[in-house]
Amino acid sequence: MPAEFAPPSTGPAGADPSRTARSLFSKFRSLLDSNTAALAKMAEMERMLGGEYIFDRSFLDKAAREVAELTHQTVYALNAMTGNAHVALYDRYMAVNAAVEDILAGRPPAGDEDTVRGLAGLRLEDRPKVGFGPAALGELSGHLGLPVPQGVALTTAAFDDAGPTDAAGRALTQALAAFGDKDAPADVMVRVEAASGEGLGFWRGAATPEAVIPALTREMQKARQHAPQEQPTALILAETPAVMTGLVRTLDTAPDGGEFLVIEVASSEHPDAPDIFYLERAHPFAVRRSHLSPKDLDRPLPDGEKPLSPAPNGHLRGTALLPFDAAAALAGLALAAERLLGGPLVLDFFRDTGGAFHFTRVAMRACQSCGEAAGPEGELLLYGGEAACLGRGSGAVIHVTDRTDPADFPFGAVAVTRSASPVLAPVLRRAGAMVAEVGDAAGHLAAVAREFRTPALFGLPGALAALPGGMVVTVDAEMGEVRKGASTGRVAQDAGLSPDDPEYLTLRRLLRRIAGLNLTDPDAPDFTEEGCRTFHDLIHFSHEKAVTALAEMRLAGVSQSLAKPLPLPVPLFLRVLDIGGGLASGAEDGEGIDAVRSRPLRAFLAGVVAPGMWDQSPARVGLREILGGMDRTMAAMTGMAGKGGGNLAIAARSYCNVSLRLGYHFSVVDAYCGDNPDKNSVYFRFVGGMAHATARAARAAFLLRLLSRFDFKASAEGDLVVARLKMVEAEVAEAALTLLGRLTAFTRQRDVGLSGPDDVDALEADFEAAGRGA
Repeated sequence: MPAEFAPPSTGPAGADPSRTARSLFSKFRSLLDSNTAALAKMAEMERMLGGEYIFDRSFLDKAAREVAELTHQTVYALNAMTGNAHVALYDRYMAVNAAVEDILAGRPPAGDEDTVRGLAGLRLEDRPKVGFGPAALGELSGHLGLPVPQGVALTTAAFDDAGPTDAAGRALTQALAAFGDKDAPADVMVRVEAASGEGLGFWRGAATPEAVIPALTREMQKARQHAPQEQPTALILAETPAVMTGLVRTLDTAPDGGEFLVIEVASSEHPDAPDIFYLERAHPFAVRRSHLSPKDLDRPLPDGEKPLSPAPNGHLRGTALLPFDAAAALAGLALAAERLLGGPLVLDFFRDTGGAFHFTRVAMRACQSCGEAAGPEGELLLYGGEAACLGRGSGAVIHVTDRTDPADFPFGAVAVTRSASPVLAPVLRRAGAMVAEVGDAAGHLAAVAREFRTPALFGLPGALAALPGGMVVTVDAEMGEVRKGASTGRVAQDAGLSPDDPEYLTLRRLLRRIAGLNLTDPDAPDFTEEGCRTFHDLIHFSHEKAVTALAEMRLAGVSQSLAKPLPLPVPLFLRVLDIGGGLASGAEDGEGIDAVRSRPLRAFLAGVVAPGMWDQSPARVGLREILGGMDRTMAAMTGMAGKGGGNLAIAARSYCNVSLRLGYHFSVVDAYCGDNPDKNSVYFRFVGGMAHATARAARAAFLLRLLSRFDFKASAEGDLVVARLKMVEAEVAEAALTLLGRLTAFTRQRDVGLSGPDDVDALEADFEAAGRGA
């Protein structure tokens, strides 16, 4: 019997099981309350960052400490539920809280005085130290995950009148050792910039201190002569062999009118003969105009093909340096950068010999000739919902689930999903907008949407049906609309405080320690106490472990007087322990399903008693079944000993935990079903049986097939099946519980007649026929 199926006791020996269950559920509700309040306060802080409101220092102090207190309450409630099984969370809480207090006190973070900074670790709040360009590249690289070469930035404090200080020289010597190796140093580019991003100096050469430091000194001295009022900074990037270079203007106008994303690209051999592409600013980024420089028809292009070479589609290769699909991919990357940085950009890039793009410079762009942003006039497809992140995004619709590989999701497309699951965070990093049928603005994924500035509307039932895959739509989160067609609108600059204001910078630093979410997948190896690095991590971890603790309750010795028998019109003897609103007030022994007031338990029992699900004929058990199933069955019986030897349902108005032993089958159903879809969850576990191993495996495959169709995240190990469904409307949770009830009744004794995997289709057909027969 796997340890995962043998839960620990939740109370001391001899404790009153009824009181233990009530206490456990009371602590769980307390945890939910503090969890919800903390997320709501985080959402308020994030809206401040988006420029919706003006705020001051007193707001920052009060909000941060309120979230800290709510997080502490959440951690305390979890440990109270689990007998201090997660006491290590207190240490993590203290570490995060200390970092938050340091920020509120104005103390610099660790490494703030370093004069040489790794590029991937830079963020926009480092702009006063390193200038806009390096800070923006660091934001794109380390935060958004866009392709930026390895690099380091030197702060304004790294230089004196003679060049880099001694301390900066030593740090730079150490940093250069990471570029290439000792015997074959890499080449680097050195760029000296003003704080505004204006280029003041440039040099290329080997990544050795003997070459870089003198060159850097010369370029810095020239920069100070050219702009004596500036405090220059420097950026050093690793050089990679490039076949072409160019720039992207994310918002510009064509000579004959119209607003586009513009790409200028030239080959390394002919840098003065660029190709120019004008692309739509909405996925799939169609090329609408182009100007191609003349090329020799017999000279290979950067991809190795000649202009007159046949292409796979039957046409000639053409003379464009960039195939249109590559130009569209680059446009998606550039607009993701625009969305994160909050305005139109100019981005320098190169393409390496493997075809990958790399950004080497970023600057804000003021497009004087561009008109006012205009929304689409297309058909209104959806209206309402809740804005998880304001803004407007256009693109082709792609339906996504928890199983979607983020690498397959193209930058700039519109993600449409049933549930706003935290597992979709990597998709949200790439999406131009998101629509979810279920979710709220205080949920985990909403925080991620605001972090990446991705327009998002949650709580729009019917979105999957109304927005078919491939349709180009515009999501306007501020108006609560989804319209057919693309928008000509653009990202607006932040309102309110300037990104350089101290309060704004403090809020950004606070939110990285408060609202950042690193733990998104409960099944990932790093989903541990040690992996919690923010308040958001702590409350998310606590919620997941609290749900698991409820699902694994073991209540031995429940007396006849505490758990009431519930007569059912099927061969299942069930007792119900009411821990608060689970049964009708004054319900007497002998009353049936009509006495059940627990929303999830009632839905489950509706499936259990569904006509056609029970096969009451004697099981056909032979010696093979007895011997083949004995190992797992005896272990299962041992592991379930604490269940009191019978079938028990623990019920509250919005919660139930059902432990069943039907013959040699053992199952647990744990569900929370309330008015907030973000908190609803259904957990199912099934194991055992007298059948031989291949038959039990076939039954497990049957269960996986049915559960996956209902969007359960399900897995099997041998005959043990575990499934979870989270963040769903109450009606969806009820339908899922009814399915579990039907499966619980149907699978009893069915595995005995199975011979192997080939029987799964037949078993599924029998299940559907039984349902139709009802």
